[in-house]
Amino acid sequence: MEPFSKFFKSFRRYHRFHPLDSSSASDDELAGKYEEHLLMDERLKRETVIFKSRIWILLTITNLIILGITVSMIVTSHCQLYAGKNADLRPISWWSPILDAIEIPTYETTLNGTFFAKPEVSIAREEPGPENDADWEQYETIRTHIVSREDILRLGKDPDTVMRFDNDYWGFGDDAYMVQLDVMHQIHCLNMLRKAAFHDYPGYVPTGAHTDANNTHASRWTHLGHCVDILLQNIQCNANTEVITLAWVEGRTQPWPDFSVNRKCRDFEAIYKWQLENSVDAGKFDRMPIPHDAYVWPAPWENRESELGEKLGKHQKQEGVLGQAGHQHTKRHE
Repeated sequence: MEPFSKFFKSFRRYHRFHPLDSSSASDDELAGKYEEHLLMDERLKRETVIFKSRIWILLTITNLIILGITVSMIVTSHCQLYAGKNADLRPISWWSPILDAIEIPTYETTLNGTFFAKPEVSIAREEPGPENDADWEQYETIRTHIVSREDILRLGKDPDTVMRFDNDYWGFGDDAYMVQLDVMHQIHCLNMLRKAAFHDYPGYVPTGAHTDANNTHASRWTHLGHCVDILLQNIQCNANTEVITLAWVEGRTQPWPDFSVNRKCRDFEAIYKWQLENSVDAGKFDRMPIPHDAYVWPAPWENRESELGEKLGKHQKQEGVLGQAGHQHTKRHE
């Protein structure tokens, strides 16, 4: 505060009233005193400018400090929000119980993108047949997990319309709702398309619950169309940004793409293991009766206008955006 006190002292000194005795003072003395006052005024003006500039500097520094504190608080709160498990995955994932349950490892790898299969192939490259179908079948039993009402709200769904575990049958209490991992449904859809693609492979007869023997022709095509749509939406939603390089190969005049790109991946095996170890009994789930107070939607194959309250034909381009259609035809199972 020393510059301010110095300024005010000089201000009082320069503006102190000095009466001039015109009767005794000569013209030279009067001129000298007048010049002295002019010099004082000039000096005061300079110090006023300096004072104002110091005020602006002080205000600027204060604002910068406040801004720094605000930014620091925002960054700190953001870090605390994702300070738990899977901090890197949460900003790009909708909430899921598995994100709170385990730390999902990530790793770097090179995808096997060769056009011709390697000697040791994945189940996707195995020759279609009963053994290969059995390998895929491990993903067909999609397991069911328990979450709370609060968790259902975090998922952006209405707890009043989501299936609950009936306490009389399961004994899980009144706050137990059913969820399944979406990635397992995506693999199921991929398996459906695999069977459809290889249905005329020599000697191959597709097996499983979703083959021609168990579906009408119309429902089979509806199921396949649904799976194509689901997989496309998921690919577009995740939209990886890796790039493919090109190369020249003998006997070909067009570039040969190298699909073996380097990727950063989530550990699917960790997710699959969690699903197996934290799900309800699959057999008991299949035998589960419909509770008397269950919320029951109209059959979507009879009401082609909407499905689970969502108006058909209304597609969202953004993950997690809820539809605006209200619940229709509400009823309870009797």
